[in-house]
Amino acid sequence: MRRTEVKNMEKKTLLIIGLIGGIVAAVGVFLPWVSVSGFGITVTSNGFDCNQGKVIALGGVLALLGGLVGLFVKGAGQVVYLIPIGGIVALLGWIWFGVDVGFGNLTNYSYGLWVSLVGAIIALVGTLGVKK
Repeated sequence: MRRTEVKNMEKKTLLIIGLIGGIVAAVGVFLPWVSVSGFGITVTSNGFDCNQGKVIALGGVLALLGGLVGLFVKGAGQVVYLIPIGGIVALLGWIWFGVDVGFGNLTNYSYGLWVSLVGAIIALVGTLGVKK
């Protein structure tokens, strides 16, 4: 294999990683973030019920779009930069949530919150494929 073919394969792999990160971040918003039980009743809430969750979903969708454009559109150019922008937006939404509830209380939250964080980090790893 030529050196350029290997670089193209690495770039595509990283774009796929960014795309997957965007999907995971967006899906994590719809998973349970909070579960409260009392008097035999359990109430759960997902991330889309708060503004921070909507910001994370927006970041995930931006990373997803950037990954799709980077993989399937020739000469996409600057649109591929949606992957790092989406990853940063999703991570900032997660940090905003953590600041809002107090980082000491995050141990009481359900898996959806953590799935969103992992998705944002995966999208940021995919930004390594964005460089020219």
